[in-house]
Amino acid sequence: MAKEIVEKQKAELQVMSFEDASGMGFGEATTEDMSIPFIRILDKGSPQVNKRDGAHVDGAEAGSIYNTVSNEAYDGETGVVVVPCYFNRRYIEWKPRDLGGGYMGSYLPTDPIVGTTLKNDKNADVLPNGNTLVNTAQHFVLLSYEGNYSRALITMSSTQLKKSRRWLTQMNALTAMGKNGPYTLPMMSHLYKLTTVPEQNDMGSWFGWTINKERQIDLSDSYEKHLFEAGIAFAQSVQAGEVEVKQSNPEQSTVNNGTQEKDDEVPF
Repeated sequence: MAKEIVEKQKAELQVMSFEDASGMGFGEATTEDMSIPFIRILDKGSPQVNKRDGAHVDGAEAGSIYNTVSNEAYDGETGVVVVPCYFNRRYIEWKPRDLGGGYMGSYLPTDPIVGTTLKNDKNADVLPNGNTLVNTAQHFVLLSYEGNYSRALITMSSTQLKKSRRWLTQMNALTAMGKNGPYTLPMMSHLYKLTTVPEQNDMGSWFGWTINKERQIDLSDSYEKHLFEAGIAFAQSVQAGEVEVKQSNPEQSTVNNGTQEKDDEVPF
C-alpha cells in the first residue's frame, strides 16, 4: 500500500508544472535573506573585465552593463530595457579605499549629517571621521528581457546625477487625458532603453548612461500588463520599506578614482 502511495505521488509530481509549484521552497525566506540586483556600468578597472581576475565575467569589457546578482554582463551599445518603478535619493557613506573601503551607512537628504561635510581637493564631500558622503540617486526598476523580468536597482551619483534629473524630468512630463482632465502618467507606464557611452573630463575618463524612452506599455498585451502591475507592486514594496538595499563598493563610473565631478546643473 505504501509503495502504491509513493508511486502515485511520483506520478503527480511528474505532471506538475512550474506554475503549480510557484513559490515552493521559499517558505522561510525573507527580504533580509535576498539581495536586490544592482545594474552597473563596468569600467576598465572593474574586476569583471580583467581576464586574470577570479571575478572575471565572459564577454565583459569597459562599458558593459553588469548585473550583480545574476553575474551577467550585457553589451553596453545594445543596452538593457527597463521599466522605472520608484525613485529616492540617499547620501551613502563610504570608507576610503586606501583604508579598506566599504559601505558605512545610508542617510536621508534631510539628515543633519549631510551638513557636516567639507570638500576635499578632489571635490568629494568628506565627513569629520574621514569617510566620504556621496549624493546618490536610486532608480528602482524592472529589468525586462525575453518575455521575463526581474527587480533591480540603478544608482547614479557624481557625473550621472544630471542624467538622473533629466530622466525624472522626462518621466514627470508624460501626461494623458483622463475623465477629470489631464494627469501625470505613473512612472511604470513606459519602457526605457539604457545604453552606455564614453565620457571624460580633466579628471579622467569613464562610461556613463544614455537613457531613451522606448514606448508606452501596451496594456492589451498580457505580458506587458503584468509588467505594469509588477511595477506598481515593486513601487509599493519600496515605499513601505520592504525592499532592503545592500550596498557594495561604488562603481567606477559614478565615483571616479575617489573624485566627484562638480554638479553645476540646477536641480529640477
